[in-house]
Amino acid sequence: MIIPDLDDLILESDEESGIQELGRRFLARGPWTTVAFLVKTKTDPEGDWEGPFLWLHRYQKVAQGWKLVSRFRTTESTQLEKLADSLEGWKGYFSAGR
Repeated sequence: MIIPDLDDLILESDEESGIQELGRRFLARGPWTTVAFLVKTKTDPEGDWEGPFLWLHRYQKVAQGWKLVSRFRTTESTQLEKLADSLEGWKGYFSAGR
């Protein structure tokens, strides 16, 4: 599937789709663009929302627009917590001058 403009990208976000987008951030923009989505999901329309989960999507610019090339999705809330803890612990490595 080709997406004409990433600024117009919409994740299905309603009761029927089972996806609720809580937020998004563009981590990189250019011919290869990375978007982080924070979502809640549910597999059963009558069930409870689960999450939050992190979805990282990588898009490539093509002649017709943008093509989803790869994605990574956490499957448990604990994975997101561990990732946040890891990034916090590594924060010193990201500082300018290192």
